[in-house]
Amino acid sequence: MRWLFLSVFLMPSLAGADEPSNQGNGKITDKQLAGFSRIAEKPIDGGRVTALSIGVVHDERTWTGHFGRLSGNNRQPPNDKTIYEIGSISKVFTGILLAHAVKSGQLKLDQTIGSIIPEAQKRNPKVADTIELVHLSTHYSGLPRMPTNWSPAKRNEPYVDYDRNLLIEFVSRVHPSRMPNEKKMYSNVGVGLLGVLLAIEAQADYEALLTKKITRPLGMNDTTVSLDLARRKRLATPHRSLPFGFGLIEDTPWEFKALAGAGGIRSTTTDMIRLMRAALNPPEGLLGKAIDLSWEEHAAAKDGSNAMGLGWSFSRDSQARWHNGQTGGYASMVLVNRNTQTGVVVLSNTSSGSASEVCGAIYELLQE
Repeated sequence: MRWLFLSVFLMPSLAGADEPSNQGNGKITDKQLAGFSRIAEKPIDGGRVTALSIGVVHDERTWTGHFGRLSGNNRQPPNDKTIYEIGSISKVFTGILLAHAVKSGQLKLDQTIGSIIPEAQKRNPKVADTIELVHLSTHYSGLPRMPTNWSPAKRNEPYVDYDRNLLIEFVSRVHPSRMPNEKKMYSNVGVGLLGVLLAIEAQADYEALLTKKITRPLGMNDTTVSLDLARRKRLATPHRSLPFGFGLIEDTPWEFKALAGAGGIRSTTTDMIRLMRAALNPPEGLLGKAIDLSWEEHAAAKDGSNAMGLGWSFSRDSQARWHNGQTGGYASMVLVNRNTQTGVVVLSNTSSGSASEVCGAIYELLQE
């Protein structure tokens, strides 16, 4: 299986890693360990990435490695506790939250938008009475990629002013070009809406729901939407590419309101390893049942599109589950295979396709 995902400083880029950790009783070979570093250093040496953090789970063994430097002013490499925006990997968490609400009996997968937002049902019943929660999580809602009333005031802070009122107004007026379940159309607004619907039903905000249902039970203490002062100090400086290959410049972290469920979560290598371990071997209880439900197929492969779980995308052979993400100054990917008890996560503070390329290459190396 071949994994390829397409989605300078004003000074030389120096490749470097802190001391990798390699713990447990699994079967990661010395050759594979050397390969991990070689794969990670390539985009850094090429000036395409500022810093990368990598987490690998293989059977009982865990490995982490950190490469590059945090910024031009901070020449230190990242570490296990460095915080990154994970972008659309947030959709996996939102899918698990949906599964949790279903397993607890609060909601049903075929429940409609209108059953939770009466205003939308009253003003736009054709949409509110036909789009189900499962459609939002699998990108079969027919909704566009972005809301039609999204008009950010600042390019480098595109989601900070898009609130719940604007989202409900969008749902109350939108006329999708496709009917639900007709064609897969990747929709940030769809999954963002799902996060809001889950929060409304739980009478909480999205971050509080995320903390209560997933991150606190799994010990993912640095996986949040908002950052307190102590965590903000550990946030890797974001970078984006200049046009025509003229290097990388520092950018601005993104803040989210209504669309947090689609891309607003931050996390660390340590925490993402905990998520991968839970995906590989779900814990006992309601959360484990929710993770299993999210792992199942809820939309079949169709018209060249991958099959979908709740939030998770399936690999072509249906063994692995994955998602990648990209914001203005960060990129990420997570890839998990229960059959081989393998998981790889790559977090980067540079907005490019390199995180996905590195993740896919390391995953392939682990299959050898």
